[in-house]
Amino acid sequence: MEIDMKIGFYGQIERPFGGPADVTVPDEGVTVTALRRLLAVRYEAEAILERSVRAAVNDEIVLDIHIVYPRDTVEFMSPVSGG
Repeated sequence: MEIDMKIGFYGQIERPFGGPADVTVPDEGVTVTALRRLLAVRYEAEAILERSVRAAVNDEIVLDIHIVYPRDTVEFMSPVSGG
């Protein structure tokens, strides 16, 4: 069974998406890398593939090998520059 999940974006990476994205994820999950590729193709947003864009799953920064499940909360964040 596949379930739709909403993915959030923060910082500059939000621009190409225009807000949260809806993605269908199978029960067995997908890696963050696979999720990035899906988003890049669906939204024509190559920026999501940049290594500087961090992924958080359930409020924890994760590596791209992390498995994302349909009920997880997923967010992508651009690097922040401070002053």
